[in-house]
Amino acid sequence: MKGFLALEDGTVFRGDSVGADGFACGEAVFTTGMAGYQEAVTDPSFAEQIVCFTAPMVGNYGVSDDRSESKKAHAKAVLMREARGPAWTDWLHERGVLALTGIDTRSLVLKLRDAGAMQAVVVSGPGDVEEAVAQAATQQSMSGRALVEDVSTKEPYVYRDSGRARIACVDYGVKRSVLRRLAAAGAAVTVYPHDVDADELAGYDGVLLSPGPGDPAPLRVQTATVRDLLGRTNILGICLGHQVLAMATGHETFKLPFGHRGANHPVLQRDG
Repeated sequence: MKGFLALEDGTVFRGDSVGADGFACGEAVFTTGMAGYQEAVTDPSFAEQIVCFTAPMVGNYGVSDDRSESKKAHAKAVLMREARGPAWTDWLHERGVLALTGIDTRSLVLKLRDAGAMQAVVVSGPGDVEEAVAQAATQQSMSGRALVEDVSTKEPYVYRDSGRARIACVDYGVKRSVLRRLAAAGAAVTVYPHDVDADELAGYDGVLLSPGPGDPAPLRVQTATVRDLLGRTNILGICLGHQVLAMATGHETFKLPFGHRGANHPVLQRDG
């Protein structure tokens, strides 16, 4: 079955459908990881996004339940140059994730790198290109969107009940691998919803503010909680959590043109 990606500026990329049927709307972004495709799709930080993989072959080492970063797939759709299966493509189909193979991912990534992340529509099966472009152009930008409530746990839970340090994790969209790392380091870990109050957290040896999706700017309640927590315990933020911590200490955030997603980020060192 054929399919296509329509960007808000009218650019269209065509490919073959290897996932669920239908259409999906989201922000088109790319990730540079050479591995970890299942982890990326189940990462809550990819909520409301259409993920393009820069790796030329995706799915070549299959899938496994213990690789998922959460209970479900969060990415709205997946774009690949060459999808390998059937384990990977069956996994996508079973979870209702739209997926296209045969996409010119190099050209797409260069476009997103130069123009920035764009709103987009992925269509699997018959669809009108002009309607898809129009729909992409009317989608709400990720700027100003608070998404943590959609991915956070609703109730506190104990991940590990004993350890040499007691750590509270505020779940803005935490990945399982983060919790595993804390437990492996010898921490007792309790996970709390995104709207936990500061008094609940202050008694812990440390608080981890987790990664998560969306724009940190509208997270005013969460920022106020962290501000109230300052000086009462140790605080570490990762990704979105780090941004919330920055705002709590008086700083401002801004959206990068295309963000940094993946495991291999080149670094340029300038002398002097």
